[in-house]
Amino acid sequence: MLYSLVISVCMVTTPTDCRIYEQPVTELSPHPSTAFIQAQALVAQWMDKHPGFKLDTWRLEPGRGA
Repeated sequence: MLYSLVISVCMVTTPTDCRIYEQPVTELSPHPSTAFIQAQALVAQWMDKHPGFKLDTWRLEPGRGA
């Protein structure tokens, strides 16, 4: 199933500079509760690759993406 992972982050050095990143993901379970658990690892990977950001919120939206 196609999902869209939406991550809201703020800059560590400038906490008022916040951004929203959205990426389509297809490798998650079609079951929403399982997909939510699987998506946590994707959020952690994104944060590891972007150390200048602090996580504000994130969500998983079904049926969206390119």
